[in-house]
Amino acid sequence: MTPESMPPEWAERYSRQILLQEIGGEGQMRLTRASVGVIAGAEATPATLLYLAAAGVGRLRIADDATPATAFALAQAQANNPTITLETLPLDPDHPRPWLAGLDLVIDLNQCWPVLLSACLEAQIPLLTTWITPDGRGWIAGSRNRSDATLPCLACHAPTRTATLATLPAPWLTLWRGLAGTWLATETLKALLAIGDQSIWSHPLSMDPLQSDPRRHPVQKNPACPLCARQRVAVTAPDTTPAELPHTEEQTIDITQEQCPMTFVKVKLKLATMAPGQPLRVRLAAGEPLLNVPRTLRDQGHLVSEPWEEEDGTFGLLVTKAG
Repeated sequence: MTPESMPPEWAERYSRQILLQEIGGEGQMRLTRASVGVIAGAEATPATLLYLAAAGVGRLRIADDATPATAFALAQAQANNPTITLETLPLDPDHPRPWLAGLDLVIDLNQCWPVLLSACLEAQIPLLTTWITPDGRGWIAGSRNRSDATLPCLACHAPTRTATLATLPAPWLTLWRGLAGTWLATETLKALLAIGDQSIWSHPLSMDPLQSDPRRHPVQKNPACPLCARQRVAVTAPDTTPAELPHTEEQTIDITQEQCPMTFVKVKLKLATMAPGQPLRVRLAAGEPLLNVPRTLRDQGHLVSEPWEEEDGTFGLLVTKAG
């Protein structure tokens, strides 16, 4: 399954993300293939599920907390993007491995990390979680087994909780949970795509929304902890190399019947299936496509010829894919 082989509806739904250089067709396919587990947790759940569904994460597995907020979020996420798969599966805290099977990442919105951490590390499944401390500061953090020596281990670096969530003002708690749900959805997409700042995996982040002061907290490997002291391997981005590289012969694409922005989206999806240095002959219409497509291709580093006019009034370009 390649970006070019996906149905037209797929490219149209995610066209704005495909246009982003950091995502493109390859990144969108990575999201389509991804499976993310979400442990529901009140007000954070709608933000997390809705944003992940809209982004096109192909499979979302939810450990349902049976609250109206989660039920609403599930229904809304499926309605907004019926192409993704949503599944609810009970999570047995004493035996979490069946629930974790096949997942690429887990988001814990209900402070279940104490029973999940060891199993996630054993399975090399990244775990993101959130909590709130008695001083009113909200935290998010991540643990993954394939990381460097400064990986924060939630078992020994989590802030101490000396009060229950019930002691905090209800409006403040709701505010933080909604913010945390959005924040964790963003960090999830960055992790799946291997883009942007990945410091969440080495520095827990905290925020006091009343002060708007996100802070990064460096931690060190604890040699006395049996979890974070274990040997780790370097982080590597998911392998997106096709099993068989395309040949170097010239490829062609006709976008004369497409409208912006699908003109450039179609070209970008075609380039995603090609090898660096491989030429692509593009046939396009006059007007906005002729003005924007060559310019955007050049901006993204591809070698683009000057356009030439065909006998039927359309135009041609020769594009050499950048390395």
